[in-house]
Amino acid sequence: MKKTIAVMICLLLFGCSHVPLGSMLKLSAFDENSFLSLNPHELRSRIQIDKPVEINISKTALSLNLETSNGWLVFDYPLKVLSIKNIHQDDNNWFISATEFTEYEFALSDEAVHNFQALQEKMQLEKPKSYRLNIDTELEKLPDDQDEIMLSIFVRLSAESDYITLFDREPFNVDEHN
Repeated sequence: MKKTIAVMICLLLFGCSHVPLGSMLKLSAFDENSFLSLNPHELRSRIQIDKPVEINISKTALSLNLETSNGWLVFDYPLKVLSIKNIHQDDNNWFISATEFTEYEFALSDEAVHNFQALQEKMQLEKPKSYRLNIDTELEKLPDDQDEIMLSIFVRLSAESDYITLFDREPFNVDEHN
């Protein structure tokens, strides 16, 4: 049952068509006990987005909705930026030009750490039926003639682990999400 919940979380969180197989395998071992043992101070996320588009850091947040026998519980996780890097990647490929993107690294804010710990306490008392995770942000500096951007998202669950790729250079249609 716990493995089924972990797989369902993966599918709900990330949409399996975009998650690399290696990441799905790493996340398949992630169960309820793994979630309860996470240290929210160590959680990290990275977002990479093609230039010149940027994200509005102050409007970037994570929320988790849990369905329980008592109804829906909503937990909000404001994110704080740890670093912003401008990256130039030259693939040395004849058919693809060099890529320039901005990489944002986030951690949970102090408020988010508190909310995350509250969620872990509630999960010990009542097991959720389903999960829904949302990452919200707003785009800035989007050129008028650009209707698609390339996006990469990575997460790190502990200080000792590597980042897990959720999306790797996936196209994101801006018109559909405005």
